[in-house]
Amino acid sequence: MVRNLVDRLFRILHDGKRRKGPPSNSGISRTPAIVIDFRSGSHEIKMVRLETPRLTLIALTVQQMRWQRDDFARLERALGLTASGQRLEDELQPVVSRAISQMRRRPHHARWHCQWAAVLKEERRIVGSLAFKGPPNREKTVEIGYGFDPAYHNRGLATEAVGEMVRWALSEEGVETVIAETANMNVASMRVLQKVGFVITSATQRYLYWKVTGR
Repeated sequence: MVRNLVDRLFRILHDGKRRKGPPSNSGISRTPAIVIDFRSGSHEIKMVRLETPRLTLIALTVQQMRWQRDDFARLERALGLTASGQRLEDELQPVVSRAISQMRRRPHHARWHCQWAAVLKEERRIVGSLAFKGPPNREKTVEIGYGFDPAYHNRGLATEAVGEMVRWALSEEGVETVIAETANMNVASMRVLQKVGFVITSATQRYLYWKVTGR
C-alpha cells in the first residue's frame, strides 16, 4: 500500500463511559457494529466489523495482518475483495509487526492495536486504513490514525470512516475522549477531523493536536 494509506498510523504503537451517541456535529448516521469472533492461536479474540452507508470497516485479525504485511493479494482474496496490486510499504512493515506482537500478548485489547481496513462496498476494494494507538489510558483516552488512497480523496470517505470509528470508540467502556494529530500542512486531514467534531487542543511547528469527547 502507498504511504498515504496510513497517514503515519500510530507513530508510537506501544503508548498508550460509555458513549450513547455520535458527536452532535458529525453529520453521519449511526449504524450498528457487527461483532465477529476470530481465533488466533489458542486465544478467542472478539473483533468488530462496522458498517457505514458506503464502507465496511474491518478490524483485521493477527493472520490477516500477517497477510497485509507479507502477501496483500492473499488478504484481499481472504476478504473476498477485488485484487488491486497493492502492497504494504516497506517502512510500515515494522509497524504492522509490532501491532501483531501487541495483539498476541494482549488479545483482550486486540481491537485497540489492530489495523482496520476500510472497504468501499461498491468496488469491493480496500481504499483506506485506520488504527488506534492502544487501549484507553488512565485519562480514558484513545488516539486514532487514518489514511486513504489519494485516488479516493474528496469523496467524504475518510470523514465517514473516522466518524464511525470515533462513535464506536466512545461507546466502549472506559473511553471518554478520542485524540488525533495531523501535520500542520495536511489540510485534508484537518477538514476530516473538523467535520467529525474534533477541536484543536495544542500545536507545535510540525503538528496540530486534536480531541473530541463524548457528550
